[in-house]
Amino acid sequence: MIRNPDAAQPTGSGHAHRKFTAAWGYALAILCAGVALFVTESLRNPLFPTPLFFAAIVITTWYGGSVPGIIAIILATFSLDYFFIPPLGSFALNKPEIAYLLEFALPALLTTWFVTKRRIAETTLREARDELQSRIEKRQEELARVSRMLTVGEMGVSIAHEVNQPLMAVVLNGDACLRWLSASPPNLDEARGAVGRIIEEGTRAGDIVRRIRALAKTSTRRAVVDLNQIAGEIEALLGRELTRGKISFRTELAKGLPSVRGDRVQLQQVVVNLAMNAIEAMSDLDQGRRELRIRSEVRESDGVVIAVEDSGPGLPAGNPEDLFTAFFTTKEDGLGIGLSISRTIIEAHGGRLWAFNSGSGAVFQFRLPILEEGA
Repeated sequence: MIRNPDAAQPTGSGHAHRKFTAAWGYALAILCAGVALFVTESLRNPLFPTPLFFAAIVITTWYGGSVPGIIAIILATFSLDYFFIPPLGSFALNKPEIAYLLEFALPALLTTWFVTKRRIAETTLREARDELQSRIEKRQEELARVSRMLTVGEMGVSIAHEVNQPLMAVVLNGDACLRWLSASPPNLDEARGAVGRIIEEGTRAGDIVRRIRALAKTSTRRAVVDLNQIAGEIEALLGRELTRGKISFRTELAKGLPSVRGDRVQLQQVVVNLAMNAIEAMSDLDQGRRELRIRSEVRESDGVVIAVEDSGPGLPAGNPEDLFTAFFTTKEDGLGIGLSISRTIIEAHGGRLWAFNSGSGAVFQFRLPILEEGA
């Protein structure tokens, strides 16, 4: 609530404050009127003795209030009557120039009224500004708290999404291991292979958790990364999903592809996310070929591009950029977080991730800057 600057303060300390303010205003009126009189007398210009008195009235009213301003008018009027209107040295009200005093006093009263209103308006605006600033700061604190809560929730969803794939692979390989051991006779070689894949996927899940946790604390672990190698590992990582979906896998990797600098686990997870989206898009096809293709190429002499292409139904109608919005999904059981996380990772590496329709399906591709020599 905005307070009037002349409103009464509470009792106790407020009463003392009012007494001090009143005393200060009266003292200011006497001081300003006295200085105006002294300077005007020193200049010895009886033709225009009023300007400094007007200044004294304005200063007193602005800093002392309306009542001290009126006192300053009274003091100035008596000073003009006594020192500047003949006969000098008397307060007689029947002087011929008495109209001159009225011409001074009335504008002075209007000046006091105007300055008082202006002072109240500025004080009110200042208090309103301070109150608004206080509300903004409180709202910013609330928004920051909500943002932290949303970040925690998004981080939880991110972990659930990213860890889901290696955990599913662990379950599938564990099931395969039990079947190989239950065979008569047990196929120990296949069982060992399944256990090895379980260890690999468990390690990958741990790496993902550590990297996501690192995103909230420090920068990612950057090292020289071969994107061709990451692309070539996709068939081994998603072999069971490719087999289950009857999807053929093909790579078209540029020879001598320049290296990039980045976090290998995060970049691998981006390619896995894009490949899994392609596999899921083709899983609903009733007929026609199902092919997943990963390409790499050098573009514009300063960027490396990885493209994940499928032969599915293509991108849904609408703006492709919507696919990268957090929690936007076209799947009934989708979280809508995978592509958003992938874009965040690529942009954190100084790159760009985008999608478009080709003649035979959807294409998701990202571009990363080439590692400079000596970097």
